[in-house]
Amino acid sequence: MTIVFADTPDQGRQALDQSEVRSIPFFPIIDLPNFREVMRIEANISSSRVYHAVLEAVAHVNGQLKKYRIAAVQVGRATLAETGDSDDVINGESVKTIHYRRAVYCYAKSLLLEKYADTEPSGKAGERAEMKQHQAEDFRREAHYATAAVMGERRCDSELI
Repeated sequence: MTIVFADTPDQGRQALDQSEVRSIPFFPIIDLPNFREVMRIEANISSSRVYHAVLEAVAHVNGQLKKYRIAAVQVGRATLAETGDSDDVINGESVKTIHYRRAVYCYAKSLLLEKYADTEPSGKAGERAEMKQHQAEDFRREAHYATAAVMGERRCDSELI
């Protein structure tokens, strides 16, 4: 058995398209340049790191919507856009699709904020990290709201203790 090592880190690898994230056909494609623009992702965060944060966000949101997706497919709905009312459209796009994208964007942004909370070149790293953690919590809450909107559920869960 012969083991061969590549001379360069990229040798033998296929280029990975990091401009979008495709899930199963039921869910819409997530456009990463649009994500960067809408969520104001700082230029110092590499495309690769953004790509992986969005991958995690898509996996998380898809997991949250799994029962909803299975039920929709069982009644003949092939895509998320088909699960909404025919008049529930904005700019030609299903409101369910808009909520899904919002959930993914917000969850990915929260992951990036948490990951880069302590990266600050000045001496105010601690204050900035705390602020980013609060922002991450806000984005995570918005992702929860958007996911609930897709499923037609209430935004808040609570129980009596």
